[in-house]
Amino acid sequence: MERDDFFKALRESLVDSRTRFYRNLVFIEKKDYLDELRAVLSIYKDVVGGSRTAYAFHPWATGSKERLSNLRDLLGKFDDIDYSSSEYYLGKTYDLVVLDLVDNFQPNYIGRLVDLTSGGGLIVMYTDNLTENKIFRNSIARNGVVYNFYEERFRRKLKEHQGIFSIDTEYHVNRFVGEVKPTTEKKPLKSMFFPKELHDLCLTDEQDRVLEEFRILQRGGKRMLVITAPRGRGKSAVTGLGIAALIADSTRERVRVVITAPSLASASQIMEFAKRGLDVLKVPNEVEMSDLGIIRAVRGDHFSVVFVSPETAIGEDGDFLVVDEAAAIGINFLAQYANRWRKVVFVSTVYGYEGSGKAFLRYLRSVLEEKKAWTRWLTMSKPLRYAEGDPVEMWLYDALLLNPEPIRTGSLDSVEFLTLDKEKLFTDDNQLAQVYGILVIAHYRNNPDDLMIMGDGPHHILKGIRTEGGFISVTQISEEGNLPDSMIDLALKGGTFDGDLIPDRLLKHARIREIGKLKGWRIVRIATLPELQDKGFGSQLLRMVIEDAETQGIDWVGSSFMGDRKVLKFWVRNGFTPVHVSPKRNEKFGDFPVVVVKPISQISRKIMGIASHVFKEKLLNTIHDVYFNMTPEVAAILLEGSRAHSEIKLNKIHLAKIVAFLQGTSPYESSADGIHVLTLKYFWDGNRDWKLDEDLEKVLLAKVLQGMPWSYLNTVIGKGRTSSTEAIHEAVQILAKKYYNLDEESDIGISLDSLDDEFTTR
Repeated sequence: MERDDFFKALRESLVDSRTRFYRNLVFIEKKDYLDELRAVLSIYKDVVGGSRTAYAFHPWATGSKERLSNLRDLLGKFDDIDYSSSEYYLGKTYDLVVLDLVDNFQPNYIGRLVDLTSGGGLIVMYTDNLTENKIFRNSIARNGVVYNFYEERFRRKLKEHQGIFSIDTEYHVNRFVGEVKPTTEKKPLKSMFFPKELHDLCLTDEQDRVLEEFRILQRGGKRMLVITAPRGRGKSAVTGLGIAALIADSTRERVRVVITAPSLASASQIMEFAKRGLDVLKVPNEVEMSDLGIIRAVRGDHFSVVFVSPETAIGEDGDFLVVDEAAAIGINFLAQYANRWRKVVFVSTVYGYEGSGKAFLRYLRSVLEEKKAWTRWLTMSKPLRYAEGDPVEMWLYDALLLNPEPIRTGSLDSVEFLTLDKEKLFTDDNQLAQVYGILVIAHYRNNPDDLMIMGDGPHHILKGIRTEGGFISVTQISEEGNLPDSMIDLALKGGTFDGDLIPDRLLKHARIREIGKLKGWRIVRIATLPELQDKGFGSQLLRMVIEDAETQGIDWVGSSFMGDRKVLKFWVRNGFTPVHVSPKRNEKFGDFPVVVVKPISQISRKIMGIASHVFKEKLLNTIHDVYFNMTPEVAAILLEGSRAHSEIKLNKIHLAKIVAFLQGTSPYESSADGIHVLTLKYFWDGNRDWKLDEDLEKVLLAKVLQGMPWSYLNTVIGKGRTSSTEAIHEAVQILAKKYYNLDEESDIGISLDSLDDEFTTR
């Protein structure tokens, strides 16, 4: 197409989009991009005039500010967005969004910022070349090599979808000729419980409906409200209005609402609309702002709405807890919220740039069912920023694979194990959606960057089990180790580097230099179709991977993940040994990152055996300090998974105190030292072929080793002081009998002479 025809078509599409409320996108990949970029912006300015504009870039990159300066006369008044701070703009809406991709091409940022554009608006992305000298792409490289499978597919998707205009060596036009659902006025509610002033702030019938559902939180008992939607559906806004409604309608002397989210920026829309709702109801209030100008708290004479971090929210007191972007918070935190709070609102994006989807809903549903909490599930689907059927949204979901759906399988009579050809995979949309869909649907923590890493990383391998109907189980593997001496020295001195996660962690914590020389496979993800989970296919795939690793001279197979109870059990059950747990709990997810390893070569078995012993020693010696807030269930699985053994000896005074405790003549506090050593003996016993009941292990870990106050045990393990003491008594009774054949009838007579062989005095 000729240049003049291209810009004529763009002008006509911009006019049409403003009538039908859809968006257009221009992509420029050309060495001399500036003239084309200025021409696009000039046409937009001519058609639209003044507009809400955002310009995103890396301001610290060489030349980036100069590029922006060349466009200021065409941008007018605009928000300049540093990509690394782009989450702070998620609640805003723009007519024109310009993305500078010269220094970096990163899917996360594209997914996040394209969604900020309103109907009738334009997204412009420009770069000199999509694959050369890009920050994120360079971080994926291994030994200077990086593929471009992701970028080639991205370019192809730009040509396939309507509403997209692209410029490279030629001019490509694909005007939107499809249908959109016209925006319709809200239908008036036949009846409403909450004030009309709040409903007037709702833009859609869906928001009206969701707002009314907040009344269920005023009823007695434990009640949960779950609101999910793709990005841009108004769920955070209506949640803020719901908070205002609950406050205004409350008959209590004081109402306290606690809001938590991965960051204050994530909760900004809830805070903003809570205040807006209180204002229209004429409820006097004052706000507390953060340094970045985001509302941190809203307070009045009889209420407060405050933001706290996900970890802090567990121990907070209040009437209502609101969890925004719940899919980005660890299940461990969500479970504790459901256990600790009586009224909780979970709000989360499904699909969108987080890519969470059905997996998150499945995890959350299982948590709430386990807590036996009455729950109302609400979904929202109608976009607010643009019309239904918007072509840019269709392109975005396809290009970034935000909602991949794996194909349901047929017969399972014959299966084959294979390594996938990534080049072919990224040219076959059906197979890619199936493979990536299995990984996404089984893991709720996903983001668009994952797909690019999987495709472009030369050290990332895909293996799977396939039937006649398609793949049923898939794993993504990262090749690690075989490090040069310089990188080993760097790790031992505290330095960090991209990739090689497991060697890096073990070098720092086990301090054995040879670890860096071993060649390993780290399982980044392993997943099975949901309907076939818990049927052994994941374990079967893992066994096949290990057999494959043996034939290829790999020293170890391992994995690193957040220490979720269910996931950890899977790895331990399959013979993997815990060798490292981060000394810091992940503040965002609420779990401790864990490393597990299955050694293959002889030298690896020796090294990992030492690493396992070092790990177990650290965990047991510091569980009252470094790991004091580790979930006892997780600690129990970690200790069970490490078969490292050490003889722990109790002296006669310890044994006498234990017998006195069993007899009831000595309270727990008086016998705690003896019980502590007996508990250590149990967990250090790597030779036993028996184990205590899980509930007994949990109380021993929580009280005896972690030293939790009696009052805290109810929150952590669901047992009060009386039931916890009874459980400790039962556990001590079993251990004393197993190890020393002692019970409450035993008589340990102690004299000075009988202690000569155990104690020496000066």
